[in-house]
Amino acid sequence: MGSRRRPRPTTLFFLALLLCLYYAPRWAFSLSFNLNFSDPEVGPSIAFRGDAFISTPPLTLELSRNTRTTGIQYSVGRASYAQKVPLWSNATGEMASFTTTFSFRITPDSVSQLRTGDGMAFFLGRFPSEIPTRSYGGSLGLLPDSTNGTGDTRIVAVEFDTYPNTLGGSPYYADINGNHIGIDVNSLKSTASTDTTTWPGKNLTSLDLMEATVKYHNGSKMLAVDLVIGDALYQVNAIVDLSKYLPEEVAVGFSAATGMYVELHQQQQAQKVGTNPTIHPSSSAFFAGLCGGGTGMAGTQEKKSKSEQQ
Repeated sequence: MGSRRRPRPTTLFFLALLLCLYYAPRWAFSLSFNLNFSDPEVGPSIAFRGDAFISTPPLTLELSRNTRTTGIQYSVGRASYAQKVPLWSNATGEMASFTTTFSFRITPDSVSQLRTGDGMAFFLGRFPSEIPTRSYGGSLGLLPDSTNGTGDTRIVAVEFDTYPNTLGGSPYYADINGNHIGIDVNSLKSTASTDTTTWPGKNLTSLDLMEATVKYHNGSKMLAVDLVIGDALYQVNAIVDLSKYLPEEVAVGFSAATGMYVELHQQQQAQKVGTNPTIHPSSSAFFAGLCGGGTGMAGTQEKKSKSEQQ
């Protein structure tokens, strides 16, 4: 991210992603994978849609177009794991719990404009993952413009939104501001959202390395997000029964989009995913260590929210 040879739009780097899913013992399958985006052989493990691609050199996962010569406005892309991920079982009614952790940094363009846009999202949706039509800008590559998710466009996502889309009171957008995190359930109007500007100098575009942890508990059906920016901790959560909104097997990945205002969306290094429905002695320690590493990497146990510190 250090090059200053030319003005750069907002740059988004993912340094690591860890996803662990836990299932009841009756399920008879397991899955784990490790994607290192600096590995030349990683390409076949990723499903690219729209403007997403691996750039060289250096090897970087780009979620949207990355040069002004090709036009970086109104760009949209998705990148997801190339295989379906089991989430719940209609036959047994069992649901997975999961934790995913990733680190990233957003670098605003210091030359061209005060505003950036539009943001990115971590999502679970239909497999195989496809980009809806007209999903650039505030749609973040998640849903068709001014449309809620139904059928094949059903989706649950955590958005990291850098532009205030309100559209004069449109029922499809209700952003609280131009710098927030939100939980989206088949709608771009977030079920819950949190302002990420309440800590002075600690927000989505403040140049700090950020660490996000997304957790889902199958018993409480709580979807919770922690975003750590330096000493600041932003949190948002919502009760979401994923079995009501998503198919049994899902695509897991990232989406991003630009509109009139722009930024780059780049992911580097590793993406790790593990599922462990059948807890055998030989594998349970591996998955416990994998998921424990994710919690430690995010550092969420060391931080307190602003309200807790006051």
